[in-house]
Amino acid sequence: MLYTQPPAVEVYTGDPFSSPCKAIVVPVMQDETGRPVVALDRGGRLAESISLGLFKGEVGNLLEIAVEGKVLVYAGIGKGELEQVRRGVAAGTRRASDKDCLLLYLSHLTAEAASEALLASLLASYRLDYFRSSRENKISKLLVSREDLDLKRISSIAEGVYLARDVANAPPHELPPARLAERVAELFRGAAEVEVFDFQRLLREGFGGIVNVGMGSEEKPVLIVVKYRGGEGRPIALVGKTVVFDSGGINLKPGDSIVYMRSDKAGGAAVLGIIWSAARMGLKLNLVGLVPAVINVPSGSSYLPSDVIRLWDGTKVEINNTDAEGRLIIGDAIAYAAKALDAEEIIDLATLTGAIVVALGPLVAGLFTRDARLRDSLLDSAARTGEKLWPMPLEDDYKPWLTKNALVGDVANSAPSRAGAAIYAALFLERFAHGKPYAHLDIAGPGMGYEASGIAPAYWPDKSLAPGYGVRLILDYLMRRG
Repeated sequence: MLYTQPPAVEVYTGDPFSSPCKAIVVPVMQDETGRPVVALDRGGRLAESISLGLFKGEVGNLLEIAVEGKVLVYAGIGKGELEQVRRGVAAGTRRASDKDCLLLYLSHLTAEAASEALLASLLASYRLDYFRSSRENKISKLLVSREDLDLKRISSIAEGVYLARDVANAPPHELPPARLAERVAELFRGAAEVEVFDFQRLLREGFGGIVNVGMGSEEKPVLIVVKYRGGEGRPIALVGKTVVFDSGGINLKPGDSIVYMRSDKAGGAAVLGIIWSAARMGLKLNLVGLVPAVINVPSGSSYLPSDVIRLWDGTKVEINNTDAEGRLIIGDAIAYAAKALDAEEIIDLATLTGAIVVALGPLVAGLFTRDARLRDSLLDSAARTGEKLWPMPLEDDYKPWLTKNALVGDVANSAPSRAGAAIYAALFLERFAHGKPYAHLDIAGPGMGYEASGIAPAYWPDKSLAPGYGVRLILDYLMRRG
């Protein structure tokens, strides 16, 4: 892994009070009447607290009791729906996160609920302290009180989310494009084939979007292509926006938001996490991840408003906003996936527009697709994983904007106004799929996470860090396909 890894997971089926862990998290579900159902209540302290109205079992409701040298954290999970389980157990894990070892008492849950509880606890244990001078106390081992869970699958998913969080939240100086490519090649050695298109190759082969967006920085852009071969047939292509840092370029961003732009690589980070988990699980599919990595900063060599640049498929794009850069690098990658790699279908994840955050807020991503199967399957996976996704229109009546706003080029890279800007961006990207089944996920809200403080689920990292959104959602979609 890059900087962090999930706690080790082991099965423990003995007496919970004889385990080596000092803390025990116990999910508590409500019955049909809304009354908490007692579980693991040594000495009757839980039942007493319930009778006194001190614990109601609602999601996020916690009760901490010391019994026989252990700290028991009873975590309310409401009626036991999967997202309620995830949120409740994550909150309980957070409460006990200062302990080195944690026992999850899950014997009274269904296998599916117990699996999600374990995954949520792993995700809630994430701490990015690599860049601090002193490390935080954090959970290094999780014991789970049952033997029927697929620990390899659950741990593999957690590893993918951790990898995505590490990449998305890393300071830009830590993972400039070439260094990111080196680390990816190291990580995936033996698991997937990694090919890196350096700056000279990008120039030579005509990746004009990636080249122009990234040429203002001394750290030149790269295209990282990760190929996982787990099945037969054409690959499913996953494209991730990977702007290592986005200043906006010549159209400089305002100072109050620019500090969070290290996470403008969250889409590419998610793609890396997805393929990592798929490889660890041995998923029976062929996948290709395309990660165009750039730094968008102003300098004497930056691309300029009113430039006309040629993307990989020959489209001439007129630049009217250098801060609409993500669609340029993704356009190159989508076209390459469609035409050079002959992908079966293409899904991109991109922290693309502030407009989608205005529309859907910081917890919900926007889904743009014309393919009914992709739409329904992705929405189903969103509901199953709790990674929120909402269908948005690809409105054909707005297509004239693409050309109307271009004075001399084929299309303009930015909308003529803020109205419909997320739809404009999706329409712009769709043309580069060249008829392939295609879905665009605008993850600017949940992908970056910085506006979600106080409302995000407890299995997201705290301190407004990027949560690795999209890894679990797309993995669920791929697992049900493969």
